[in-house]
Amino acid sequence: MSASRGQLRAVPDKAVRAVAYVRVSKERDGMISPELQLAAIERHCQQSGYEIVETLTDLDLSGQFWKRRQVEQAVAMIEAGTADVLVVWKLSRVARNRKDWVIAVDRVEGVGGRLESATEPMDTTTSSGRFARGMLAELAAFESERMGESWKDAHERRVKQGKPANGKPRYGYQYDKEKGFTPDPVQGPILAELYTRYLSGQSVYSLVQFLNDGPTRPSTGYGVSKDGLWSARTIRRIMDQGFGAGFITRHGERLPGIHEPVITPEQWAEYLARRETRRVNRRSERSVYLLSGLIRCSCGARMNAGLFGAAQTPKYRCKAASEKRTHTGGYVMVDYVERVLLEQLAEWADDLNAEGAAAAKMVKKTTADADKTISLSKQIEKLDGRLDQLTLKMLDGTVPQETYTRLRDDLTKQKQDAENALAAVQVAVAKPPVDLLPGLVEDWHLLPVDMRRDILSRLIEYVEVAPGRPRAKVTVRPLW
Repeated sequence: MSASRGQLRAVPDKAVRAVAYVRVSKERDGMISPELQLAAIERHCQQSGYEIVETLTDLDLSGQFWKRRQVEQAVAMIEAGTADVLVVWKLSRVARNRKDWVIAVDRVEGVGGRLESATEPMDTTTSSGRFARGMLAELAAFESERMGESWKDAHERRVKQGKPANGKPRYGYQYDKEKGFTPDPVQGPILAELYTRYLSGQSVYSLVQFLNDGPTRPSTGYGVSKDGLWSARTIRRIMDQGFGAGFITRHGERLPGIHEPVITPEQWAEYLARRETRRVNRRSERSVYLLSGLIRCSCGARMNAGLFGAAQTPKYRCKAASEKRTHTGGYVMVDYVERVLLEQLAEWADDLNAEGAAAAKMVKKTTADADKTISLSKQIEKLDGRLDQLTLKMLDGTVPQETYTRLRDDLTKQKQDAENALAAVQVAVAKPPVDLLPGLVEDWHLLPVDMRRDILSRLIEYVEVAPGRPRAKVTVRPLW
């Protein structure tokens, strides 16, 4: 905010302390180098007898983003009294947003400072000079809006052609203006391997270690960390966007792209299903306990893992019993419940090998899933039709913009939920979970905890425990 009037100081006859501010927007002013701007500012300061006490530069940043730019620091120096005049190459370098411009001028002049242009001389102590400055600012705002509309049209045209709205780097791909995006010979296979590892049961955190131990680093535009290393957030953003599966994203919606995918449609469908499952139980993804997120008490409450009792023994504890005191006890030994689980899995594996009950039940489940696939597909088709009708009504003025936006968001969410459910069912139909049983039992003690937990989540709904003495009753609830 502006300083109070009690803080005003007289403008010196010749301000000797100047802040030079340079801004170059890559997409707009490619031919106007920062060196050229700074040379003009230095020449103006020398002719005016100013001493440049600070030079601030913003590169590749639009004039729209005031709070992210160093011009804010320049104005703050004037307010703090450490500089007397802010000198720019052109007034349009300061701001192209009308509100930001007015506030900047008020803050500078409100404390007795000045804002000067090295290439647009004018006497702002007169009404005509201030009018001329205001007109230049208005022209800058107009030009910014015009360019914004042009870029928006260009982006929409690219999206309709199946191309990303812009050519910013995408991990796993290389970009050429003529060929567009094509799989990178180094990053492409690594991106495909990320999906393969994730589908095999590895956690995102193990993928972080895998990538940071490798030769590649994140592309710009994915929220790269300050140290330049991979993070779980960056990996999730890259994989969730689906660019490697052949999709582009526009306003949060995935659309088919024309670039070559690095994974198959089946892998993408399975990824979406696994991602949705893990999103619900993300807290358990890094847990050292096998059944975190997969174990419940017979009272219906979830059970938490930890070291409990005087001996600090690994146990699962009923959350309701410990917090709400709904019943006494509520503990079961980790070793015991996991031993019972493994015995049950081995029994199911034997049934599968003998083509017994488990295989027969799986056939019934596959039939039910196929029916569910048809139902969900019809639901998605119906929602698409409702969205099309809603858009037509908005265009002909039947539905107000505000109502359209609210209904569109609601229908879009319903469609996304249905698509996620369809992806989960399609994975189940294409790859019956029981096929994983023999390998899981055979390699049980060789697989890391996170991989065992992920495979279990495909096979069981949860493990139910009825705590008691001398032994708790353990029931494994399968998904088939």
